Amino acid sequence: MAVWNVTLTTLTPLHIGDGNELRRDFDFAARNGRTYRLNVDAILDANDPATWQVRDGSYLPPERLLKETDYSNPDLFRYVLLGVPRSTKTDARVKAFIKDVHDRPYIPGSSVKGALRTALAWTGWNEVKPKLDRAAIGRSKSWAGQPLEKRLFGPDPNHDLLRALHVADFRNEQSATDSLVLVNAQVITPRHMQSPIELEAVKTKVAFHGSITVDDALFSSFAERELHFSNRKKWLDEMLARALAHSRARMQTLAEWYEKADGCEAIAKFYRQLLDAKVGANKTLLQIGWGAGWDGKTFGTHLQQDKDLFEQVVTDFRMHKAGPNSPARKRGDAFPRSRRAVVSVKDNVAKALAPLGWVVVEMKAI
Repeated sequence: MAVWNVTLTTLTPLHIGDGNELRRDFDFAARNGRTYRLNVDAILDANDPATWQVRDGSYLPPERLLKETDYSNPDLFRYVLLGVPRSTKTDARVKAFIKDVHDRPYIPGSSVKGALRTALAWTGWNEVKPKLDRAAIGRSKSWAGQPLEKRLFGPDPNHDLLRALHVADFRNEQSATDSLVLVNAQVITPRHMQSPIELEAVKTKVAFHGSITVDDALFSSFAERELHFSNRKKWLDEMLARALAHSRARMQTLAEWYEKADGCEAIAKFYRQLLDAKVGANKTLLQIGWGAGWDGKTFGTHLQQDKDLFEQVVTDFRMHKAGPNSPARKRGDAFPRSRRAVVSVKDNVAKALAPLGWVVVEMKAI
């Protein structure tokens, strides 16, 4: 076994959801520039049950049971985040970040492994040279490209190259109050900003720690007779460099996209600076989580080599559908047509501020 201690540090806000949406007044309260995650049990215990109910028999949202002085009582709140959602309506939603049972955010190893898998597939494409046709992409949107993936990594989970790669969850000891922020995000097209989205996100410059293991036994001469991994062992040996090559290719495309989009100068500048940054031999850059986008989770540019085939796939999977404030996509238009980004809001006007999910990964052999 080859084992590395790994530190993952956020460069931009990062959101990895737990599948839940928090509801204003029921799960959280917002006031004075902060979002308070309600400890509902504690709030109910602190109030007479007779006050929970109104005349029509319905129950008050827990936030309505709070008094002004309650906001200084930490026992009534699981955590408090800087920032507030834009909507002041009851039941306005916030996407929750994944946390452990103690409300400490963590980064699932599967999120990092997925990003590494995409990078290895993208960089290994020209070595394996899989046949790209409509059959190779498949008919199921959920499993699109699986035949190509099998050609690159192996025919089934037992014979998949990344069976040898184990990525542990990444954790730190910080509370949600210390490591998270409430982020205003938006889907951006070159000329429009679409509906607002509110997220719990890890702040920038927060470090998480975990480990990565490569099972060398799966590359032995004995295992080779069954698994046939040896011709791709270098993919894992060169994992950081390959991930960086993939990220840099994406950064170039993203910088050009944001340079052409209205009000996105700050993000274009971020990508240009990141492209110029020197990255150490034991480090790489990855984009993970919500906001990585289509090109960050697929074979990306390789799928666009055959323009006619790609347009057919876009149509078959109905990926050409536009949002309500956007013109319909025409054949040959850039794809994807939109990105997700953090925005700053002033006088009810949103301006693109930063992309989501960029991290530095540093590995040190044990």
